[in-house]
Amino acid sequence: MKGLIKVVKKFGSARVLVIGDIMVDHFVYGTVDRISPEAPVPVVNVKYEKLMPGGAANVANNIAKLGAKAFVAGVVGDDHNGKVLRSLIGKENVNLDGVITLKNFSTITKTRVIAHNQQVVRFDREDNAKFGKNVYGELFQYIKNVADKVDSVVISDYGKGLIEKRFFGEIAGFLKKKGKFVAVDPKVENFKFYKNVSILTPNVNEASGGSGIKIKDEKTLERASRTIFRKIKPDYLLITRGEAGMALFYRGGKRDYLKARAKEVYDVTGAGDTVISTLAVAKSVGAGIMDACRLANTAASIAVSQLGTYAVGGPELIKILKEEENQ
Repeated sequence: MKGLIKVVKKFGSARVLVIGDIMVDHFVYGTVDRISPEAPVPVVNVKYEKLMPGGAANVANNIAKLGAKAFVAGVVGDDHNGKVLRSLIGKENVNLDGVITLKNFSTITKTRVIAHNQQVVRFDREDNAKFGKNVYGELFQYIKNVADKVDSVVISDYGKGLIEKRFFGEIAGFLKKKGKFVAVDPKVENFKFYKNVSILTPNVNEASGGSGIKIKDEKTLERASRTIFRKIKPDYLLITRGEAGMALFYRGGKRDYLKARAKEVYDVTGAGDTVISTLAVAKSVGAGIMDACRLANTAASIAVSQLGTYAVGGPELIKILKEEENQ
């Protein structure tokens, strides 16, 4: 654990670029005491609401909370939630120069209604827009300008339209030539074009969809990993498995398994963002891939023990590592 603690203490020197679908997570909290007389649905008595960074913005927020510097490239709308989002993460250690504001675009917003620590319903506001060449040109130019200032890159693909084949190919090829560590949080429908990446971090469902193999046990897990390597050829593949932990696969067939660390799981919202942000920050300060995954696993165990989207702080991570060292 001492080695991992030393890595976390270096997080302040890390610089990470996040490219992807920027969103707002809107949480509505309340209580349920009765069923509606109009339909067989619960009536939620709203107590309070909050807006939080979501998608690529949550990855950036996680990176900043860990103590590192985040640079963000993406798109928001010229609307209330777009302005709120800028204020939410602009106060943190996040550079927003790569965030483009579009007038005819609505900021992607996910609203979750939660009562008695249970999610009742989720509804999404999204455009699924097709962005023009001018938007992609501006984003790519920003990425070129900032590439030498960062140590690693996270591509956060939520399938909302920003990450498409040509754009991905251009930025991934450019970043590979630059020798950058590139981590991709994938979307099933886009698996086929995730080339030239350092690591892919799907969950079990995404790995099943991307490989075409239903993962039911370790045998099918390994078959799925081989298929993904054959299709995409990443340097590493990290499959997150919920209560079963994580599985790290290397090009060439080597594999390592990490047990789940969470004692109690309240909410998995944003857990994938926690994993990839911690992984990228750790790699940015020179950690080996296994140590980076161990830290990501520990950070995820903290995040899922909290209700709603949660960004883990560097001191919080060190505290958990020290507690485990003394056990």
